[in-house]
Amino acid sequence: MLATIFIAFIIIGVLSMTSVIPVMLSIRDMYYRHKAAGMLGSRSVGRALASAEKRFILISTVLFCVIFIPSSGIVHSPGITLKTRVREGIAFWGFFTFNAAIYSYSGQLFMCLVRGPGTATVLCSIFIGINNFFSGFVVLPQQMVGGFWEITYWICPGHFVYEGLVMSVFHADTVRNVIVGDGSDYYPELCIDIPGNVDDDGTCEVNVSTYVDAFFGGHYQRDNIMRNAIILGCILALVRFLTFVALHYLTYSGK
Repeated sequence: MLATIFIAFIIIGVLSMTSVIPVMLSIRDMYYRHKAAGMLGSRSVGRALASAEKRFILISTVLFCVIFIPSSGIVHSPGITLKTRVREGIAFWGFFTFNAAIYSYSGQLFMCLVRGPGTATVLCSIFIGINNFFSGFVVLPQQMVGGFWEITYWICPGHFVYEGLVMSVFHADTVRNVIVGDGSDYYPELCIDIPGNVDDDGTCEVNVSTYVDAFFGGHYQRDNIMRNAIILGCILALVRFLTFVALHYLTYSGK
């Protein structure tokens, strides 16, 4: 489930970013022509881009989550009330929407910052690569924190998205269990170090919340959800502001 959530938000983010590049190129060049004629300002275009893209982001993330959440079973914990499931589902959708918005609006920004789509695609690839490696799944938080690569962990938007997604649905999941085998990296911590926790077949069972806490080395916490939402909101606002600045001060192909 942890891998499925990671792949889901990365793929949707990549699609949101790459699909906006050719559209943004056409809009940007059209704006340059109207700007040269004194018919259109950067503020109007910036507001129009935010408004038009907002509908796509909301519709696409709602449709995806309506299908993904029930089919994946991430909130199907037995004994959990319907109200709790709905609340967890809404929180999951909120972070998923933040992710799609940041990817999509970042694609707009990159196309406004550079001359051609080729260079913008390179910037997108760098952004995608950072999120792929440093969101907390490929390279775990405990492998980054305290070392040289800790800076990538804290500047990576995917870290705040992934932590929000995971903690929204798994932070209090003490009903479902995970079977931890001898080959698991977490076997010593979850099985051997706890007296009487190992079954006759050499495995042990721990609840999902305990396993997730061990998987991320205790760095992903429920208390960080609100902080992550605020940080993602600030990142989104910064991306929109830089897009306006780029439209206002940079002109590459206008005649």
